Order: sequence, then structure tokens, then C-alpha cells
Amino acid sequence: MTGGARRVIAVGVLLAGLVLVATACESTESSQIGACQIRPGSLCQGNYMRGAKLAGSGLFTAQLSHADLSRADLRAADLSGADLVASVLRDARLQGADLSYADLTRADLRGAQLRGADLTAADLTGAHVSAAQLASATVCRTVLPDGSTAAPDC
Repeated sequence: MTGGARRVIAVGVLLAGLVLVATACESTESSQIGACQIRPGSLCQGNYMRGAKLAGSGLFTAQLSHADLSRADLRAADLSGADLVASVLRDARLQGADLSYADLTRADLRGAQLRGADLTAADLTGAHVSAAQLASATVCRTVLPDGSTAAPDC
């Protein structure tokens, strides 16, 4: 094979790789629910997202205060540092979700599945969540609904 033929093949392989990467990015970044783009740091305050299929989504530092995420599938989603103040997460599937450092002040988590969820340093002040739900989640320096801190020395 000549040097010119190798260069043509190398350029072809490179272009094919770029097309695949561009297609993957395009489909990820165009994912949205209503006006809310599903990506880190999204501004989705007050959005109606009931029943959304967001398993494995990267929504860290997203602004989701007052959003309706009832029955949403958020299994293994990254919601670390997210603003979920007064959000509705009733019956949401949050198994294995990363909610570390999330602000869940006054959030409605009734019926939410939290098994394996990471609530490290999350703020649950005034949230509607039961002790049984929290027993299956990781709580470490987590501010509980009554304002006390669970496992402050973990």
C-alpha cells in the first residue's frame, strides 16, 4: 500500500469517527422535555416533567425548583448539586441516583424509591420523606426534614 493510499484511508477513518461523535452529541444535546434541555446545569424551574424517562441522565447542578417530576424515572441519574426546592418527586424512581449536595428543601418525595440513592450533604429541610425511605439511601451530613443532620461525622 502506498503512502497516499494510507493517508486516504486514515482520513476516511477520521471522518467516519467525527460523524459518529457529532451524531452522538447531537442526539444527547437535543434531548428535551418541553422547553427543558436534558443536560447539566439546565434551567427547568417549574417545568412539567411528570413521568419523564430520565434514567442515567446527567442533570447535575440543574435548576429544577418547583418542577413536577412525579413518577419520573430518574434511576442512576446524576442530580448532584441540583436545585430541587419545592419540586414534586412523588412516586419517582430514584434508585441509585446521585443527589449529593442537592437542595431538596420542601420537596415532595412521598412514595419515591430511594434505594441506593446518594443523599450525601443534601438538604431535605421541610421535605416530605419518610424515615423508611431514607433508611435505604446513603445519608452522610444530610440535613433531614426536621433540620437535624444525619451522620455528621461520616
